[in-house]
Amino acid sequence: MAHRYYIAVCILVLTFILLLSSSNAEDKDTLANGEELFTEEEYPSDMDTLEEFIQSYYLLLESNEYLNQFKFLNLDKNHFSGDKKALKGLYEKLLELRSGLRDKVTIYQIGDSHIQSGYFSGTARTSLQKYFGNAGRGLIFPLRLAGTNQPDDYKITASGSFNRNIAEHGLSGFALNIKEGSSLEIATNNFFGGDNRFSKLSMLTSLPGLRPVVESPVGETQELCFKTGNYYYSSVSCEKPVSSLKISLAGESSILYGLCLENEKPGLLYHSSGINGAGFYTLQGQSALFEQIGFLKPDLIVISLGTNDAQGNFRNDVFTQNLTAFMHNLRQYNPETPVLFTLPPDSNKWGKHNADLDKVENIIINYAKNNQCAWWDLSAVMGGNNSVQQWRTNQMSAKDLLHYTPKGYMLHGYLFYQALIKSYKGLSEKAGQKQ
Repeated sequence: MAHRYYIAVCILVLTFILLLSSSNAEDKDTLANGEELFTEEEYPSDMDTLEEFIQSYYLLLESNEYLNQFKFLNLDKNHFSGDKKALKGLYEKLLELRSGLRDKVTIYQIGDSHIQSGYFSGTARTSLQKYFGNAGRGLIFPLRLAGTNQPDDYKITASGSFNRNIAEHGLSGFALNIKEGSSLEIATNNFFGGDNRFSKLSMLTSLPGLRPVVESPVGETQELCFKTGNYYYSSVSCEKPVSSLKISLAGESSILYGLCLENEKPGLLYHSSGINGAGFYTLQGQSALFEQIGFLKPDLIVISLGTNDAQGNFRNDVFTQNLTAFMHNLRQYNPETPVLFTLPPDSNKWGKHNADLDKVENIIINYAKNNQCAWWDLSAVMGGNNSVQQWRTNQMSAKDLLHYTPKGYMLHGYLFYQALIKSYKGLSEKAGQKQ
């Protein structure tokens, strides 16, 4: 029976690979110009079918036999470095969460187009929540209303007046001007295999502020609104978890920075914010972004930037200045939060391995060592320099050898999950030996 099931899963995945290979053959986007990585037209029209393929791929990711077929992976290097001190507090909170002594641990990840598509973070979120508990989907944003691509595990439709505020990057990476009286309909699904139903919706806007009013509520709802500094926080809680909710926005026209979906269960919240074309150089001056990250009270900040910084004519001194300015501004509002850098994946520039990525990695590692941060060397785990070619051979890298396919990003996310669990278990086993 298990043999037949495995064969069925393999057939589904092979078909999935063929579909994705076909879709990426038309990939014309580049990370450098900030255009969308994936367009709606590149996906199969049958959403349910794609969802089925994604979930079947999960089954393979959890199989050692599947991962072992990729001989170019260097799984011995799949661990965090510099984490014994830098992430000790995080591991202790995760241990408390697993022991029932804490209700929630929050991770916030910020990155570029490798993150905006949602496949890395969606895979990492679901896998980690299976282990630590699911406290909710976390941060979402109507990215399609802002004119860009959006993760597939939620949809937001709207009526009213909206337009993208290009001058600001909020905690979701984007900002949207919204007029009062507009409405949003938010629907979640289990695209990545997780339960994304929610019982609490919160939002952050500029002043004077907007608040959500549930249309056609089922059961009682509770609202909470207050001003915090230059921003307005509001939330509405439902009696039972829902997978869709329509809200109208009451108040005065404001700027929307982010929405957050949570439930009442103890577990992990994994927020992710990806911005196509982003780098340390584009974000280091966005003070609103850094201030708003602090509102989430993250227990870990994951920084997945660097690919775009290594494009064009790279200079060590300029990159160092941008990295230092980014971290200085981040630390102003998040002085004690542990930080983990995920080093950029291998990619090409000008038709060959981007040697400037090696410089970016060395500068980040030196910064991390001198400032008690941890890092995860994704490129090394992938197989090192030029490994992107092998990922391409296995339909996991896009044709431009700069981006990755959904299958490739999901593997990135699953390897990240494995690295975190490996490091966490190392601490928890030591804690157990002392008792």
